[in-house]
Amino acid sequence: MSTLPPNVLLIDDDVAVLGMVGDALTHFGMKVHAFSEGDRALHLLEDPASPLFDLVISDINMEGMDGFDVINRVKATRPSLPVVLMTGQASLDYAIRAMRMGASNLFQKPLTIRELVNSVFHLVDLHREIRLAETGLRGMTEERRCFRIHAGELDIPSLVAHLTDRLVPMDFATASNVDVIGMAFHEALVNALEHGCLELDSGTKGDIFAETDAYATQFQKRLADPHYAGRLIEVESVLTAESFTVTIQDGGPGFDTSTVSTLSDMDLNKQCGRGLPLILLVMDKVVHNEKGNAITLVLNKKDAAS
Repeated sequence: MSTLPPNVLLIDDDVAVLGMVGDALTHFGMKVHAFSEGDRALHLLEDPASPLFDLVISDINMEGMDGFDVINRVKATRPSLPVVLMTGQASLDYAIRAMRMGASNLFQKPLTIRELVNSVFHLVDLHREIRLAETGLRGMTEERRCFRIHAGELDIPSLVAHLTDRLVPMDFATASNVDVIGMAFHEALVNALEHGCLELDSGTKGDIFAETDAYATQFQKRLADPHYAGRLIEVESVLTAESFTVTIQDGGPGFDTSTVSTLSDMDLNKQCGRGLPLILLVMDKVVHNEKGNAITLVLNKKDAAS
């Protein structure tokens, strides 16, 4: 993977949000190119002399060129470039429209900066890894892969790269939507690690600029505790000519699956618990086991016209 700092194109006509997000990403070593107008930002993106961008972040509700116009234009010229959208109106319709247009994630304002920064890092890593793994797979008709990893040794970005490296060559994804599929796998693995094996409560999450973060502190304590860190996460992927199925099982106590809402009932305005709505939006089928410590995600091969 390239060690060059990621170049991020940031677009928002709210200068306060532009400054807040730009400062946060810059703080973590990214090169941020910030614009209050979408048209000016995309002129830079389309300039042959511009930097090689790793990610675009755009507000949806802007005067002139809005976020949906931005993603259309980005995907027309750079279909593999991930786009993250921000909005003050995180309705189900907005989320579905954004994902269908190729958005890699959608964030509700006011933003939880920690979640946004983490998403950006994961997308950049995923984008770079996947591009290295796309060649040489056409012609494969069936494959099964199994992983058994202790919670304390789980490397989620690397495992996501393994789970997505077949998708574009085998026509289960395109360059414009493979990143959002990867984010769905990422969220499922995070849930297995943090809420399954480590039994963490997402309600204790704090903002990235808070002096103390109870969630992060507990996360590190649990990783250092063999009782939790020694639990296994088992992942099996099965690829056939028609479907790609991934089952993720953790060594935790499980949860009451009767409490899982349908996608139409989920509150997309919540900053915590964003993983399952994203998974349900992206996957063709999602099933939990009876104990609540395993999730199966299914992608069906789409017709070329779909």
